[in-house]
Amino acid sequence: MGIFIYQHCTASMVSGVLDILSVANMQSGLVNGRSLFEVETISETGKPVRCFNGFSINSNRSIRAKGNYDLIYIPGFIGDVDEILQREKRGIAWLRQQFKKGIKLAAACNGNFILAETGVLANRRATTHWNLMDKFRERYKNVLVQPERIIVDEGDTISAAGVTAYFNLALFLIERHGSKDLALKCSKIFLVDSGRKIQSPYEMYQFPKKHGDSEIEKAQNWLEKNFQIDVRLDQVAEVSNLGKKTLMRRFKLATGDTPLTYLKRVRVENAKRLLESKKLSFNEITWKVGYNDVSSFHKLFKSETGLSPSMYRSKFSLV
Repeated sequence: MGIFIYQHCTASMVSGVLDILSVANMQSGLVNGRSLFEVETISETGKPVRCFNGFSINSNRSIRAKGNYDLIYIPGFIGDVDEILQREKRGIAWLRQQFKKGIKLAAACNGNFILAETGVLANRRATTHWNLMDKFRERYKNVLVQPERIIVDEGDTISAAGVTAYFNLALFLIERHGSKDLALKCSKIFLVDSGRKIQSPYEMYQFPKKHGDSEIEKAQNWLEKNFQIDVRLDQVAEVSNLGKKTLMRRFKLATGDTPLTYLKRVRVENAKRLLESKKLSFNEITWKVGYNDVSSFHKLFKSETGLSPSMYRSKFSLV
């Protein structure tokens, strides 16, 4: 297996995968005289690369040297997506060539931008960090994005979601090339939730405000301050000085949601904060965020986060 390393990649997404695969080797012992995973780092020049945090990682070989890999993993990075993709054109072309030779490609977090840039994800399923979904969809319109998934396996391409999903990717590879028992053992050693299948619980709704429509921004700000009351559409229209039809059209264009859907998202985000930081019952939280029907809000919360309120509190509570 190869790990493609490059300037500004995330050091933990390289060393973390190496660590967990090395432990898998230790736990499994030699198979036919060989380790389960034989891993090399590969850089464009064969020289060490400087990660975004200033830490340098050594390279075992350059992309020009011959290597024998069944899979090449692409870690994520910290930096501007466009700059990274422009700078790594040679590496991207090399990855494309490796795929054509029958070598599988895997990526985690925004490493999926590099993977998609090779063109191999066309008409295939993939994922990336929840905060990068819009940019990923906009840039790669022919990729079938599955935003909620932690791992998307297409056989010869494997896509993992954000940052620490590299652990889940490593466990996936251990199970595929070793066994389910070995993957479970490694997950316990590293305290990794091997059952994590979706990233929806980790999402924080990004309230879009850079659309340039000042009337709609007024409406958004009003909704964010008044989510606790019984909101009517004519109130939002009055605040924005727009007719209802104009409000609906421009609000959807600016935010991607209708005003009432936006209000639901505001209420769910506030409920999440209360579950994380307060010892309130879910009934109390429901009323505090402007809902009267606890059952209805319970269903909405679960559909938005993928977890029941009690499961969400158990996972993220700070108290």
